[in-house]
Amino acid sequence: MAMSKFVDYYRMLQVHHDAGQDIINAAYRHFSKLYHPDVNKSVLAIEKMKQINMAYDVIGDPRKRKAYHREWLRMNAQIKPDFRAMRFTEKPRVSETELAEKVLAEFFDDLVNEKWQKSFQKFTFIDHRNIPLEDYIEWKKVVAKLYKLGNYKIQYSRTYENCEYAGVVYPKILHFSVTLTEMETTTGKVSQERTQKYVALDHGQWRVCLGYKDLKRVIQKFKYLAETLGKIDREEIIERALASIDPLTGILSRRGFIEQAEKELVRSQRYGNPLSLGIVTLRPGKSPGKGNEEEFAKKKDSLVSYVSETLNGSIRQTDVIGRCGDTSIALLFPETKTEKAKLTMVRLLKSIEGNEPLNCDIYWSSASLKGRDINVHRVIDELMEKGVLWENPANADPGTKKLGKYSLSDILEFNKKGRNHF
Repeated sequence: MAMSKFVDYYRMLQVHHDAGQDIINAAYRHFSKLYHPDVNKSVLAIEKMKQINMAYDVIGDPRKRKAYHREWLRMNAQIKPDFRAMRFTEKPRVSETELAEKVLAEFFDDLVNEKWQKSFQKFTFIDHRNIPLEDYIEWKKVVAKLYKLGNYKIQYSRTYENCEYAGVVYPKILHFSVTLTEMETTTGKVSQERTQKYVALDHGQWRVCLGYKDLKRVIQKFKYLAETLGKIDREEIIERALASIDPLTGILSRRGFIEQAEKELVRSQRYGNPLSLGIVTLRPGKSPGKGNEEEFAKKKDSLVSYVSETLNGSIRQTDVIGRCGDTSIALLFPETKTEKAKLTMVRLLKSIEGNEPLNCDIYWSSASLKGRDINVHRVIDELMEKGVLWENPANADPGTKKLGKYSLSDILEFNKKGRNHF
């Protein structure tokens, strides 16, 4: 007897599995407005609306959700094993980097779920001596009034040996660069911030370094911010946060992408670092075998979803991706000059086609973002208009070096502002 496929209703509504009921309700209302047949005449809107209703019928009902959640946790453990522990199948012994990264990931999981006391237990012994648990919990609670932590990505940077931290010399301290997605609760703005975290080998265990000797002034600062910033209706906050994400692909919407691009532009101008932008646009095929406009219209949403998912899985953690048009995907490359951005675009376009060409034409363009009077909206529109047809070069040099993630020297340039409220 074949087993029925388990359906992830949390993913359908694009909410975290630990999201509060008010978030789930707001997400349902948001997507209902987008896909209701009265306002959306798309071929896929009816099917999408059925999926949304099916998901909300279960996780929108606290009683049904409780039973479903137990099954979700059981299935999720089978479907999504911890890839860090399986990264090197030929080496069953877990490396020290993976062990330290696992502790840091558990620490951020605790912060996402607001388990303050549990996260406190992961700090070094010297942090426990310097910072009372009561102060730490008070700090976390007041920060949570201003910032809501979402996703995070951890990237190993380097290892220090016999390194001193807070007056104690540790045999090893591992340095990680962490990209955090956070929402400002007073404005609803969703943004990505980069911070640095250190994990020390303390009495034979990997422990997170807090980086503070006293939290009194920090607590007062965040209390002041929480009291002085204006209050905005919670429903409005959630609506604004959802508006930054494209509901079809799950990547940033045009609004969310431009907000991130403008932040990177400010950093680029401040430090004199290069910044490049690339655009990929899908259009009905003009050449034989590429499909006509009617066929393209039917498959448009699935094509855009496939391309965005492929690109999102191929770019660096520090790059930014968003849907900037109906069939256009924008890519932002920080710390990247124009020529390197073009090579990166070529690599990404090859990954889109894979072994089988898509049944549509792909147009692409790229440009450097530099200057004081740049309008990101206008640059995106110009690149979308002047995109050139992509033709996969059959005689490409197989020995061409592929572009990978940032080197250590690049990573260490990030987070010069030193933000570390998480």
